[in-house]
Amino acid sequence: MKLSKNILKCCLFLFVFSFSAIANNLSVTNVSLINVSGGIAEIQFDLSWSNSWTFIETVSGKNITNHDAAWVFIKFRSGVEWRHAWLTSSGHTPSAGAQIDVASNGGDTNIGAFVYRNADGHGGFVCNNMRLRWDFAKNGLTQTNNVDISVQAIEMVYVPERSFYVGSGGSENYPFYKYPDTTEPYYITNDAAINVGANTGELYYSCQGDRTGPIPASFPNGFSSFYCMKYEITQGQYAKFLNYLPSGYDYQHYPDKYGVYRNTINLVNGNYIADATDRACNYLAWSDVSAYCDWAGLRPMTELEFEKACRGPLTPIPNEYPWGDTVIRQIDSYDGVDGSGTETAFPTNANCHWYHSATETIGPTRAGIFARLGTTRHQAGASYSGAMEMGGNVCEQVVTIGNSQGRAFNGCHGDGYLQTAEPTWPKSTGAGKRGGDWSSYGTGYSFHDYRIRIRTSDRDHAISVAGREHFSGGRGIRSAD
Repeated sequence: MKLSKNILKCCLFLFVFSFSAIANNLSVTNVSLINVSGGIAEIQFDLSWSNSWTFIETVSGKNITNHDAAWVFIKFRSGVEWRHAWLTSSGHTPSAGAQIDVASNGGDTNIGAFVYRNADGHGGFVCNNMRLRWDFAKNGLTQTNNVDISVQAIEMVYVPERSFYVGSGGSENYPFYKYPDTTEPYYITNDAAINVGANTGELYYSCQGDRTGPIPASFPNGFSSFYCMKYEITQGQYAKFLNYLPSGYDYQHYPDKYGVYRNTINLVNGNYIADATDRACNYLAWSDVSAYCDWAGLRPMTELEFEKACRGPLTPIPNEYPWGDTVIRQIDSYDGVDGSGTETAFPTNANCHWYHSATETIGPTRAGIFARLGTTRHQAGASYSGAMEMGGNVCEQVVTIGNSQGRAFNGCHGDGYLQTAEPTWPKSTGAGKRGGDWSSYGTGYSFHDYRIRIRTSDRDHAISVAGREHFSGGRGIRSAD
């Protein structure tokens, strides 16, 4: 299949884009509460991050906007426990050059907002005096005296609605393909139900699941647009999450693995602290990743969305990695102070963290560590959509299509609270792992096999989720519609 000029233009943009040297410098400052009246208050703050981008491509006469964004949500405390703040549906004030899209969980439950550039551009993005309108009356408050406000923000990338392939036609473990040809990837062209089985033209795979279906139309199959966290959940993000949980829920989700395989989260005088805030968080069980997503108003990713976020609309390359080619170079050590948040990978051509030798880094690295000024998509280890470390570092925990528990997932979003479980979110039996991890090895595996699990279409553990493991992490997403 030939790529259109517009798709090639998009691909070229991503390959020449200059990624930032520091991955996680999203900043929220100068938070204040103003214009309190009639059960509504404005929360004003400054928001900034580097390596922001927006560009527009035209595909088949339709303009498609590609961009990153900050997912912004608000927690408040009028007593002991932090609660989630509900926003109004309109009336928010962006800074110059910014767009605010409020996101609802249905009805008037406006749980947060996406903030991004409103025109083509890239580089550092500063949004001063942003204002979000808080419906504090909906939160059961009659006034805002003695109320603590905390504005939270997470970097995301936008994955537009469009057709895409699953499977590469390569030699990965148990990849998707279009039956009966194992070398032909399956093409997803809409959000309708997908038939699974050993009939000509159906989606199929050889193992890691029951190989039945259909995959319901309510299951997020990746065709529709969504936002994906730009980085894996970091240890700093996860420690902050623990500090905002109600009493009893925090320790339930605390890995308690300080100093083991580079996990630096510790409980000190009742406060959770991460020594290496920008390092990807390991020792996260499926329940931990789900809880983080619920608290943030996000949701888990499906394994079909995983391949869409990695590959975008491009025709697959057999055995490709998430950065779009078949070349991989392991990190051996660091330039700079390890754990500082500014350390970079050595050698400079490293683009992935996977098991290689006894002298390598034993544990996760800083999120976004391969992205430096002037690096290409390959050099940064970046997915088509701009998400970092979709292969290697810590595994991506996803909703599987391999059993009925996973296929029952309908894509509903977290509501900001952990006291009420999301009923359609699968337990660990309906989940799996994609993208490999820093310890991708095992007894009897060859040197070559270590790398297979990193490949975009490898499904070796697509229906296998253990508990808190030294390699287990994840990230959240949110549907854009």
